[in-house]
Amino acid sequence: MNKLIGFSARILYEDKVRKQFVNERYLVPFINKGFNTIMLTLDNPNIESLLEMCDGFVVTGGHDIDPSYFNEENNGESKGCDPALDQLDCAIVTHAAKNKKPLLGICRGHQAINVFMGGSLYQDIGKSHSGTKHQVSAASNRYFDFPHQFETNSWHHQSLKEVAPCFDVFVRSEDNTIEAIIHRELPMIGFQWHPEMMASDPISQEIFSKFALLISKNS
Repeated sequence: MNKLIGFSARILYEDKVRKQFVNERYLVPFINKGFNTIMLTLDNPNIESLLEMCDGFVVTGGHDIDPSYFNEENNGESKGCDPALDQLDCAIVTHAAKNKKPLLGICRGHQAINVFMGGSLYQDIGKSHSGTKHQVSAASNRYFDFPHQFETNSWHHQSLKEVAPCFDVFVRSEDNTIEAIIHRELPMIGFQWHPEMMASDPISQEIFSKFALLISKNS
């Protein structure tokens, strides 16, 4: 039976109707590798039963997380906060940690892993990382063999502040923004940039290939 990856739903509004979706660019790298994929929708009365079906998870990009989760008030810079999104991401992160299932976080997903594992965020770092590209530096780690320096895209206005316990930072940007974290024991990884937007890039291909391998090996 093919392994199943659960992807966090995101929302948009059309004619005041809330719609749930997953950007196909997150799915394609795994479908092409033979994995089944499923969208984990919002507001399920028993989300745990759905999470139990999945062999691994991808928490995708999206709007900001409510700062109350890291003991701060919203100073007006955290935009688009939605309780249903936060509850879903929290459930996914908590389930993955408890059951030692592989978890990949991208952009908001990277921040969600950090927040729901006990870290915090800068609510606004300005426009320097929004809609641009920049150089990053990578350190050695147990999963990826990245070059020491390479270029990433950048589409965020928040970033990690206090890193969650048991996580190490292994990629930083030139201004010291935390671009990637990895758990010291669990198969949990977060990237601040969007590898799905650069699917043909060797770094992106390595991210998806190594994460797919983690899921394949997970019993």
